[in-house]
Amino acid sequence: MFPKLACVLLALEASAQTLTSTAATSTLPTLQPDWYFIRAVETPYYHSYLQTIPSATPGPAYLASNTNAGQFNIVSGQLVYDTGNEQLYMNVEDPANKTQRTLQTWFNETENAYGTFAFQGDAITWTVEDIDRQNTAAWYVCEEDKLYINTGAYGYETPDGCYDQTIHSYGGSTPTV
Repeated sequence: MFPKLACVLLALEASAQTLTSTAATSTLPTLQPDWYFIRAVETPYYHSYLQTIPSATPGPAYLASNTNAGQFNIVSGQLVYDTGNEQLYMNVEDPANKTQRTLQTWFNETENAYGTFAFQGDAITWTVEDIDRQNTAAWYVCEEDKLYINTGAYGYETPDGCYDQTIHSYGGSTPTV
């Protein structure tokens, strides 16, 4: 009876060690020259990184873990995502109601036609002529970690289920947490 129990315990211990070593070997993306990681700096998204899910494909913009952090730059007013194969561009919703507080963002193969991205120091800003924003670096992260542009004041009347954020470029060799 005891030899069987000992075999089971040894098998469990071996599988636990295998899982631990596998998790420890996951690699982080390495930053390429002329590109940046973009990350949030406020809780609860502190050092969550800009990306798409699945990674490097057209779709909604997310702030998520560092393991699939995208690499970005701002070129001619476009926020460009270097996927390794092609470039994607952050697009911004052009709402019919310009008083709307939360604008959707997503990455697409076509350039953004609504507004202009820029660096303000290391902060990522977005401006457009037909919306007067108090803080051009104000963003929201809402349901399912999706990134939105906040057209209102930072920290004021934040929609339920959303968190005020600013996002910033980071030039370290890997996306730290």
